[in-house]
Amino acid sequence: MPSQLQAESDQSYMGFASRLDPANLPEGILQAAVNVRLERGIAQPRKGCQRLTSATLNALTMVGSGLWVDSLGRDNLVMVFTDRLYLYRPQQGLDPSTGTFYPEATILVGTFPTGRTIAAGGVVDCVQALNKLIIFRGQYDALELSATLSNSAIQTGQSGLVTVTTSGPHGYVTGNEVTVRYSTHDNGHSAVDGNYIITVTSPTQFTFTFTNNTPNNFPASQPSNIYLVQRGKPPLIWDSVANTITVASQRYIPPSSGTALTYITESIPPGDFGFYFQNRLVVKYSNQRIVVSDILEFSFDVQFNNFLINQGGNDSIVGILPWIEDQFLVFMRNSIYVAYVETTSFIQGAAPGAQSSVTVVTTELGCLARRTIVNAGQFVFFLSAKGVHLLTPQLDLKVIGNTMPLSEPISDKFQALNFSAAQGSVGVYYNNRLYVAIPIGASKNNNIFIYNTLNKAWESNDTYPDGLYLDNLIAASYQNEKRLFVLTNFIGNLDQYGGVFLTEQREDGDFFKDGNGVVLPFSFPANLNEGGQINSINSFVRTREFTMKSLSEKRFSRGEFQFNNIQNDIVGIDANLHDPDAFETLMGYQFSGTSDGTLRPRIASRGSSIDFVVGFTSGRPALKGITVYGITADRPMISQE
Repeated sequence: MPSQLQAESDQSYMGFASRLDPANLPEGILQAAVNVRLERGIAQPRKGCQRLTSATLNALTMVGSGLWVDSLGRDNLVMVFTDRLYLYRPQQGLDPSTGTFYPEATILVGTFPTGRTIAAGGVVDCVQALNKLIIFRGQYDALELSATLSNSAIQTGQSGLVTVTTSGPHGYVTGNEVTVRYSTHDNGHSAVDGNYIITVTSPTQFTFTFTNNTPNNFPASQPSNIYLVQRGKPPLIWDSVANTITVASQRYIPPSSGTALTYITESIPPGDFGFYFQNRLVVKYSNQRIVVSDILEFSFDVQFNNFLINQGGNDSIVGILPWIEDQFLVFMRNSIYVAYVETTSFIQGAAPGAQSSVTVVTTELGCLARRTIVNAGQFVFFLSAKGVHLLTPQLDLKVIGNTMPLSEPISDKFQALNFSAAQGSVGVYYNNRLYVAIPIGASKNNNIFIYNTLNKAWESNDTYPDGLYLDNLIAASYQNEKRLFVLTNFIGNLDQYGGVFLTEQREDGDFFKDGNGVVLPFSFPANLNEGGQINSINSFVRTREFTMKSLSEKRFSRGEFQFNNIQNDIVGIDANLHDPDAFETLMGYQFSGTSDGTLRPRIASRGSSIDFVVGFTSGRPALKGITVYGITADRPMISQE
């Protein structure tokens, strides 16, 4: 005889785990959650994003972005293009004269100096330090050549052509930026030290124009004078006070003491990225070396104020994160280290102390993408080749890496990661959630995976319209609160929209790009808003398999689906039965009221287990819980003979 009617329920939803066996998932854990938010145990579609920038910049090519805080404390989103710099200032702060928010603004800061450009796909990073914005454009080439100069005497205030002959083939092309420095810092010739746009005349020769701005005449070069040349793009510096964009000077000056080959720069050397830490600028100078500036200065001793990390292991520095006290974490491709900067005094121009050191954290894993290194209180998240990892501090203030990735419950999602584009992945911590944007089957970031630190589970896999790539995620002020922004790079195509997008803003979908309106005739439901600019959001959840705590065959009779809803919300409910496998569309329903509603579709199918896909077709109905009813048989309902 069949047993009595049984019921199994999910009363709240805490996260999803796509890799695990759906029949063994605990209560409240979903198989899949796409474009949803799990707040207070309720599953609801995410809100859509709102495009804030106009289409006027579509013809330009954007190569990077960042955050700038101005002198009034307002957040500005930095947009770096191939040859110019823009700021986007969201609405924020109240104007006392009107009582309204200061309006948004898109501001052209200025164009870059002649010849100083950034190629699409090139290295770019922004950091704010000493009220200046530093734009890094990549490190020096490894090849450094000795060379001789040939030029006539150049009078003060005059310009002249200088010919450089290198000791071997240089491999440069016309338009490259090359740093020239005199190796012994002779008083007469060190004036030529600097970075120049060159014209190549042969495999071992190139020329540049030198303008003598010194009070002394620049003498004709002697064949015995030996110079060093190296290709590299010095950082660009935006002075927010003078409102100028200049190239970081690469002139070298002798130290007050020491050997002749010891030198400091007058400004920031080329690097892949940098950050401001303990009143010092820290720069990735090469794949295994970072250099540290003087306190409150942009001057560097690149020979002595540096950290050489894991040389000889063919490992490379990926990113750096300020940590505790005078320490920072150095993430390499295959390992992680802690660097300590001893500050013996806070005298301006003082070098780091002799007790500065580098110690290893782990050689079991490393980091794939610099911008996925995210600090959230005492925890550090980052993306490795195995997925998202978490570093946790111990009582001795060291960090220990857990070899089990934090993303293990959804590791099947990360198996589709495009490793050739993974270095562009980006993460941010916002609203008690870790957002990690990665490329899945694409060359740019097109998926966001969200980890809810309150629920201690993965919450959602967010997707966006084709073309709305997640090139950067930045938490910044909007009106009177912190909000999350998506930045999509402009690619120079009038039909491809880029710019700044405010997330979690619209009830009706993602506002991505201009549309052509709805073509008549059309069928409901259809969006008529803003000329067809709204992209609907594909939002759904798939539950665990309900087994009634038994693998035996069951007759499922009906389900109960409890919602919070508003008028005209539409949901669709499908059932997946297992052993035997079958699919059944249970119902599609449009709510007519504004109160809570419970849907009770009939199932009347058999199987050992069942799961449900709840699709949020229109509006933002909230799923509170599911109960499924069924009868477990004490013997097979159909003969197996």
